[in-house]
Amino acid sequence: MKKIITVITIFILIIDMNTMASARYEKCEVHFLNVGQGDCTLIKVKGKCYLIDTGAKYYIKKVIKYLDLNKVNKIEGIVLTHYHRDHYDGIIKIIQCKKVGRVYLPGHENSMKYIIRNRLIKMGIHVEYIGEGWRLKSQGINLEAVVPLHKDNNIENNNSIVLQGNVGQLTYLFAGDCEKAEEESMINSGKLKKCDVLKVPHHGIHTSTLDEFLKRINPKVAVITSNKSTPNKVVENRLINRGITVWRTDKQGNIFIKNKILYCDRNYTSIKLK
Repeated sequence: MKKIITVITIFILIIDMNTMASARYEKCEVHFLNVGQGDCTLIKVKGKCYLIDTGAKYYIKKVIKYLDLNKVNKIEGIVLTHYHRDHYDGIIKIIQCKKVGRVYLPGHENSMKYIIRNRLIKMGIHVEYIGEGWRLKSQGINLEAVVPLHKDNNIENNNSIVLQGNVGQLTYLFAGDCEKAEEESMINSGKLKKCDVLKVPHHGIHTSTLDEFLKRINPKVAVITSNKSTPNKVVENRLINRGITVWRTDKQGNIFIKNKILYCDRNYTSIKLK
């Protein structure tokens, strides 16, 4: 009888632990906003919100409306991956409309780096530079920055900060606009890790998404943030031929992941990831 009680007790404890683990991550969300050929990703975990890039100024009303609909009033931090307008240009308006804790900027030399920094400091925003070993770590979030080893003076995309790691129970790789040279550098460094979800580099343009890069990270889902004319068909087929589910913001609209389920706001489609 004691053995039966012990077995039942252990079984109940296992169920409780699994339930607690699920509850811990049930409020983890990642949203890929439809901002044309640009990037704006919202990470929301237990009420704490972060942005990776802000999209272009042209789409800022749409971004603010989306944040309002998702009850985002305070943003703990905004990460800018590199200094191109389709990634940073909405930041000032977001700070004017929402309470923002701090902004994380790429550390490489660029004239926009100082323009943005000085404007943010005048607005009372704490600015921090992203270097090797930098992490975005909070409850349910553990993202590590993969920083380019050398500055590319010709192609700003190859200076993109790449973030990889966990949000909830899924692994992500947010690849910014990195092109082939940066992909090759990450492959050779051995720093790339496998992921469940890939934010496809540079909007699916032919300058990125090498086959070897995909082989190393082996994603289940690839999200392309783009307008209708941007994604290269060869790149898209390369993803599909590897058995990767490909969703595009120009086709699916806003794409978001919640409780390990992939959703879009067009056609009410959803896919369970795990």
